[in-house]
Amino acid sequence: MLPPLLLSVRVPTKLAIFWRAHLAPAASTGPPRRDTLSLLVIRLDGLGDVVLTTPLFRELKRAFPGSSCTVVVQDAFRPLLVTNPHIDEVLSLRPVNAAWPPARARSLLSVLWLYWQRLRGRRFDVAISPRWDVDDRLATLLCSLVDAKERVGYTEMASPAKQRHNRGFGAAFGTCLSAGPVQHEVLRNLEIVRILGGKAEDSKLEISLTQRDREFASKLLANVPATSTLVAVGIGGRSASRRWPLENYAQSLNQPWKERRMQPVIICSDGEWEEACKLDKLLCSEAIIISGVPLRKVCAVLERCHLFIGNDSGSAHLAGAMNCKTIVISRHPSGGDPNHANSPIRFAPYCDRVRVLQPAAGLDACKTECLSSEPHCIKAMSVDQVVAAAGEMLRRDTPSVACIQANMAPPHNDDSRPAINTAAADALKKAAELPKAGKSRPARLP
Repeated sequence: MLPPLLLSVRVPTKLAIFWRAHLAPAASTGPPRRDTLSLLVIRLDGLGDVVLTTPLFRELKRAFPGSSCTVVVQDAFRPLLVTNPHIDEVLSLRPVNAAWPPARARSLLSVLWLYWQRLRGRRFDVAISPRWDVDDRLATLLCSLVDAKERVGYTEMASPAKQRHNRGFGAAFGTCLSAGPVQHEVLRNLEIVRILGGKAEDSKLEISLTQRDREFASKLLANVPATSTLVAVGIGGRSASRRWPLENYAQSLNQPWKERRMQPVIICSDGEWEEACKLDKLLCSEAIIISGVPLRKVCAVLERCHLFIGNDSGSAHLAGAMNCKTIVISRHPSGGDPNHANSPIRFAPYCDRVRVLQPAAGLDACKTECLSSEPHCIKAMSVDQVVAAAGEMLRRDTPSVACIQANMAPPHNDDSRPAINTAAADALKKAAELPKAGKSRPARLP
């Protein structure tokens, strides 16, 4: 990991820090006016990171009502934020589509091009990089390049890995947050409001859907009987070791079929289409496959689902943002490193009704984390455990966050509510119909 990061992240970032400190034209001076702040938030990480940052945008506007907020994200995640009422401008980092140079070099070119085209010559009061852990996406570099009176970010001492790979990055920030206690990333993001002199009042995630998004979901689900239980399944994951076997997902959905009629909704990226088809063939009920659909439309479907079951991935965070009952199957062992990137203490979906199923202990040599690049510790989670948790979640409302080990029974809660209200069911029946796909050709949506 070190040589690629050294050449494509650390060296360019330290050069940018040196340039800003010694060679760049004089930056804006004087303390920023807190009543009319111009804010730049740089969030170049993955989908889950973007979703968990949505409370920060709202609380910045609440703390500084006259401020303007510009956000930089990867181009794929721009649709999630363009409808956010607390963001004034979304700038997207577009990938360089070329076979050469290597991927990390292309990422560097993308960041430099974005700065040159969209940010060079602009002035901000505060530039913010919320990244707590290792910055391998060049957010610190971009934060150093922009003209800002104040730059805010987390210390390079936040984690041992960050000390190794981001040594010297702390010099980029005039206001450097300490690592702080072990806590959820939502709360770490909101610490930025406090350090700027504001107060965060609400940590709820926020994704704003349009009427067209909800119409898409209504049409997609029009043929689903009102008595069916909609279960979304997230089969993806950033690495193979985060993915629970497809056969296990199939058994988890097929076992309760006699007691409860289920309608599986498989959520996947374009690259996971073949895996989704494999899972569909293993199911005893025909699945709806959502592949390559704009993210807000995916959220609109999740908003109607009764349950989400999936790996530790971005789709689980989308389900959490829609307050869908969510079960995440994690590879991270209970008692493992709480500050690890797979730790549910940091990265569990942030909603009222979520459970994280994780191994009681790592397998073989895995102690503080799963060391395998293939599914390993995650296989300690049994089908029976997932079925039991799903049944409990569907019967009752559950508090957040309940982390369930492989040798523990799910917690009991006496509160309950109907699975779906009559008005919602009637709306689904009356919506425009979509053709129903056969088992051999699942419905692939554009």
